[in-house]
Amino acid sequence: MSDSQPSTSSNANPLDNFEMELLKQEYFFLQNTIEDYNKQIWAIKALGITGTGAVILFALQQNKSLIALLGCAIPIFFWVLESQWKHFQRGFYPRVAEIETILVESCKLRGPAIFNSWSYSLKRVTVPKRKGYIWDGLLNPTVFISYILEIVFLLIAWKVIPLI
Repeated sequence: MSDSQPSTSSNANPLDNFEMELLKQEYFFLQNTIEDYNKQIWAIKALGITGTGAVILFALQQNKSLIALLGCAIPIFFWVLESQWKHFQRGFYPRVAEIETILVESCKLRGPAIFNSWSYSLKRVTVPKRKGYIWDGLLNPTVFISYILEIVFLLIAWKVIPLI
């Protein structure tokens, strides 16, 4: 009769096949979702850079520096848009890290370790010190650096165009 009692310690037993299959499916779904966000983020960034370049070219052709100044709205718009996507994307990171930890610690597997290896290689913490849209999106260096550069180029064009 004692053989029919289930174990109360879930950490002592490795995951059963069904749970392992669910974790595997969830893990690869999350990885694909993160990659889909990356594709969208690159498209947003490319559109922002293209728009900024078009504004600079148009301002130079028309010899009107005000166009360059008003054009600063384009990178700001795309900065906000990309920061929202990055913020949403980062919402998946903790679960990916959790699944990798479960598979490594509970199942004694070496992988998958895509996220944890990336975090370790780039010296990133899996759980950021600061959370929220401002830190995950707007002030995330992978998001804002290109837009700051675009705004700087537009401001330079605003000052230089009258001198041409």
